[in-house]
Amino acid sequence: MFNFYGKTQHGKYKTKNDDCFLINSFLSQCEEKKQQLSKNHFVVAIADGVGSSEFGDVASRVLLKNLSKNFNILSHQIILNIIKNTNQELLKNYKGKASTVFTIVYATDEKITVYHVGDTRAYKLTNNNNLVQLTNDHTYTQKLIDDGIISEEMRFNHPKKNIILQSLGSQEGIHIDIYKNSFEVGEKLLLTSDGLHDYMKESEIEDIMFGSKNMKTNIDRLIERAVLNKSKDDISVIIIEND
Repeated sequence: MFNFYGKTQHGKYKTKNDDCFLINSFLSQCEEKKQQLSKNHFVVAIADGVGSSEFGDVASRVLLKNLSKNFNILSHQIILNIIKNTNQELLKNYKGKASTVFTIVYATDEKITVYHVGDTRAYKLTNNNNLVQLTNDHTYTQKLIDDGIISEEMRFNHPKKNIILQSLGSQEGIHIDIYKNSFEVGEKLLLTSDGLHDYMKESEIEDIMFGSKNMKTNIDRLIERAVLNKSKDDISVIIIEND
């Protein structure tokens, strides 16, 4: 049995939510969602419209809507086609003014495949009580970290921490990171937008996620902590439990 809980809220001084989340065929930019699913086949995603693009909220919703309406026929190739076709759709209709980053997790036969562009994230909480980041940010600061120029700690206060190197709807050629992993009974998945993880250290996320078994409680605490840590951005979180 898979248990899902998702929540999104717009930033403190923002009039619209550029984030959007998907749990199977349900998508939202304003509501919470709780769901259970017995079959070993699901898709979850968080998309975050790029703030510098005029129609970021549209871009995030278009991508996840295209996934949602094809939920019952999804496969690896269909997901890739949806991502690439959405990129062309956004470029054609919005001329670079509607772009989004995203992380999609597709599960089948006790395996997960993660599709990723930008700086949303997927984590796995293992049965050994480890929090493992499954995705790698496509950001200027992450490149500096990868090149050994700055430390992970320096990322939080870097003046260029908001520079994204790749997004859907902003360029013709995109490189989709694809990760494959297991998802065993007892493990959890956590998807977040940067409004959360840019304002929380991994130790803070771990403390909350391992502090309670209630998904709603954990999501509320994560969002509250990010806001307490001065996040004024849109925040989206999804938790998936494999029971």
